[in-house]
Amino acid sequence: MSIYIKVGSVTNAQRAKSVLQRNAIKSYMQRLENPAPGDGCGYVLSVEDRNGNAVEILQRNGIKILGVERL
Repeated sequence: MSIYIKVGSVTNAQRAKSVLQRNAIKSYMQRLENPAPGDGCGYVLSVEDRNGNAVEILQRNGIKILGVERL
């Protein structure tokens, strides 16, 4: 299952990517073209989450998630 995970800043996106990588989950960092108010700097991680636990892993590691969209 592919998901987009919104994070507020490039720093959080980098931290999230690193956390997922340590847990053998591939992710790609992208910048939103037109971030909505409340999206911060507008960064998302595109994640192929086969086990459905990427969001839980990020939350356990203190990454603030602004939203999740399942594709």
